[in-house]
Amino acid sequence: MSRFVGIDLGTTYSAVAYIDEFGKPMIVKNSDGLTTTPSAVFIDAPSYVVGEVALQSTLSDPDRVVQFIKRFMGVPNYRAHVGGKTYSPQFISSLILRKLLQEAENALGETISSAVITVPAYFTESQRQATYEAAQLAGLQVLRIINEPTAAALNYGVTQRGRKSKILVYDLGGGTFDVTVLEVRDDELIVIGVGGDSQLGGKDFDERIMNYVEEQVVANYGADMQIDVFVEAELRLKAEAAKRQLSGRNSVPITFKAKRVLETERGATDTYIPVRVELTRDKLESLTADLLSRTELLLNNVLHKSGLAWSDIDEVLCVGGSSRMPVVREMLTRVTGRKPLMQDPDECVALGAAVQASLLSQDSAMQPMKIGHVLSHSLGVAASADGKIVIDRTIPALTPLPCIKLRDNYTTSIDNQTTVKINIFEGESSDPDAYANGPIGTFELDASPPRPKGQPQISVEFRCDENGRIVALARDADTGRESRTMISLLA
Repeated sequence: MSRFVGIDLGTTYSAVAYIDEFGKPMIVKNSDGLTTTPSAVFIDAPSYVVGEVALQSTLSDPDRVVQFIKRFMGVPNYRAHVGGKTYSPQFISSLILRKLLQEAENALGETISSAVITVPAYFTESQRQATYEAAQLAGLQVLRIINEPTAAALNYGVTQRGRKSKILVYDLGGGTFDVTVLEVRDDELIVIGVGGDSQLGGKDFDERIMNYVEEQVVANYGADMQIDVFVEAELRLKAEAAKRQLSGRNSVPITFKAKRVLETERGATDTYIPVRVELTRDKLESLTADLLSRTELLLNNVLHKSGLAWSDIDEVLCVGGSSRMPVVREMLTRVTGRKPLMQDPDECVALGAAVQASLLSQDSAMQPMKIGHVLSHSLGVAASADGKIVIDRTIPALTPLPCIKLRDNYTTSIDNQTTVKINIFEGESSDPDAYANGPIGTFELDASPPRPKGQPQISVEFRCDENGRIVALARDADTGRESRTMISLLA
């Protein structure tokens, strides 16, 4: 028997879930008895170890452990360098996916053939495509790739059927931040607004702690104290642990051994001495106040773009381990006027993905629930306007999927031009120089026979379905010639 599962492929921790025989979403516990698995990979090619062992190996072999690879998904030409070899983010992520599948198959005693995989709501199409490629490398059929806040809301929404409400999901994960507004209806979950920052997460809070500790070590123990790669790996683990502990305590000590370089007549010698730095909750909050403010700014921005007021929001749902910090809940209560819900923030994304997987199954016993997806980013093409290249947005962000949009006011800018190059961009800026990774798709249209500039009548059409498949089609109205490209294939 083959079973569908839901996978939360996280920056720092990942999880896999399934629907049990009673129709209830359940998290798969790994071989360590835990509900989440560190997204860390220890590489000793051709052997690869994923999970807690890999995470702890940062203490002894930090140069052989790859972490936080999710932040590099979709980054052109990025490679992790280990042992003289290079590895793509897709390959590293596929190892994490294989580990999750193995844990699920061992726990359930069944073959896992297909899965719904979640990604941050503000992931671009190239990042989503990289996630899809990672699943392919893991030998996994992707039923659908859905946004993490949508999955969390789906897990919550299945228990709220029959009660119309608007939910704001605040998702502060290990490496990314998302905010999404959704509406739950009788048998529908409709996305209203999306925003976020793919370079903001719990990892950044941890690094503020690490920087503070390093400053305190130098100030209190001398400028000759150093933090090498081994001490840094230990400090990273202890910074994360301190952040977690400060959710229930007002102060925690961070103890480790730092390196002191001593100059002697025989040369420099390294000595490791024990140090202790006290970290209070107040200090953590002051160190990370600007990071929290960035999430608050995005909250208000998404609400504004959604055309809503805080009085329109019925529930605020916290997702991601870092949302457990008391200062996060205090900020959300102050801004929204509502006490946020904390319902399994580490697990609800995987649970919601499992619900979506079950809903897509032909033999699902669950009551159907429609999910209304939207485009997270605008889609447009590069065009010439008054002698300047700008991005002409064809489909604005938050357009409900599926959709078809056509723009037919394009033409040539050079006499006798026989080829038109179409560059497709994703984002909100009209300046092509603002896109560090350039166009997400490029293709050409045959514009022959040669004609004076401005004469050809060219249209560009986007066809987007709810699975994330985006097709761009260019057409010359005079000749009937067409050219098309598929930007992304996510399901």
